[in-house]
Amino acid sequence: MSGQKGLSRRQFLTWASVGLGSYVLYRWFRFPPRDANVRRPRRLGTTFSPLQCRYLGLDDVETFGAICSLGFDVVRLCSYWRDIEPWEGFYTFESLDPFLSLAQKRGLTVVLTVGMKAPRWPEFHFPPWVEAQYSPRDASRPLDRDVRLADRALRFVRKVVEHARTFSCVRYIQVENEPFSRVEVAGGRHLSPQFVAKEVALVRALAPGRKILLTTAINLWPLKRREDERAFRQTLALADAVGINVYTRVPLGPKFYLEPLPPYWRTLSRWRREIAASGKEPWIAESQAEPWEYGQLVATQKRVYPSSTPQRAVDLAVKLAQLGYGTVLLWGSEYWYWKKRHGYDGWWRAVRALVTGVAHE
Repeated sequence: MSGQKGLSRRQFLTWASVGLGSYVLYRWFRFPPRDANVRRPRRLGTTFSPLQCRYLGLDDVETFGAICSLGFDVVRLCSYWRDIEPWEGFYTFESLDPFLSLAQKRGLTVVLTVGMKAPRWPEFHFPPWVEAQYSPRDASRPLDRDVRLADRALRFVRKVVEHARTFSCVRYIQVENEPFSRVEVAGGRHLSPQFVAKEVALVRALAPGRKILLTTAINLWPLKRREDERAFRQTLALADAVGINVYTRVPLGPKFYLEPLPPYWRTLSRWRREIAASGKEPWIAESQAEPWEYGQLVATQKRVYPSSTPQRAVDLAVKLAQLGYGTVLLWGSEYWYWKKRHGYDGWWRAVRALVTGVAHE
């Protein structure tokens, strides 16, 4: 009687390797679960920077009024040290108050950034007198190691918060911008966790009714995940709301772009769960909605660029909402208005459609 033999050792090892490899590939490429019924974030907002308006040659008050007309729920405004304390000990809020007043009139929730580091290049916006007296370009150690600079920064934070708390629309105060990350765009300059904790404690004491937002990011280079996790843990420990900055096509030279691998999305999904489990608010503080091109501070010469298009930006915001992020702030509002003023309203129409919840078919 003839019988069927079992697998040989070599065949078994081959099939085991194939099975293991398939499982690894499945785990690698598997996207975290999403709620396909979600068509827009529960709260949608943007960041506005008069600094960027000046760079683009836009009237900042006119631009902000137009942006408010899009129907956002939230707007993030920036208190730039260079504008608010142009001379030592002299504080003026002319660069901030028109936007706070209009946001309050429109019923918008405002996130106000405070500290040394704020959104938009070069991130550290020091007044000339600070540049002259201290060493704010030294990336070899935390900038706050200069005790005099740290003291001046805390005084600045105090003045801004004392002024901003008179506006009821300011519901969140963001302390610094990605304070625990050493990013290239800021020249590697950074702050110590101890100093950021002092700033957070100061803001809580001055404005107990406001929530603290801190921001961080996930690198597109997988080898930096350990740094990302450390920054995330430090952020989570101090904040009431944790904002993640998400950019999904970043230039790597003039022709190539970095894009997220599947572990990026799984980390983003896991972070949301951990933030929520800690009783805190998971935010996307920056969702890429303007081009980021190699060697260009703002890409304005072409109509569209590979790094970000209106549809790509809308798809990203919807994807983030489907991952469970209830608040998403789009990045690039000044750019949309500049494009609209220069004959291309594709960005403007796409964002308006997203706000109304009809953009994602």
